[in-house]
Amino acid sequence: MYQVRFAFFARQRRGRCDCCDRQQVVERKILLLEDDDLIGDFILCGECAAALEALLGRARETVTRAGIFAGGPSRSGDSPGK
Repeated sequence: MYQVRFAFFARQRRGRCDCCDRQQVVERKILLLEDDDLIGDFILCGECAAALEALLGRARETVTRAGIFAGGPSRSGDSPGK
């Protein structure tokens, strides 16, 4: 099962938000997990973290299939055009 967890930084620091790409104070890190395995993370500013947390709080669907993103691994038959 896929999970999303929010983590806070112990100290404020400046950095680039992985969502909006602005250079500012980053506040949170989002960890993406499949069961107990870390599969990705995002460092977010306060605005993006709050927006994403609000969206996830309203989510009613469960992820049942992972998508293929640009630059990711592809297998024959994955493309909708084929």
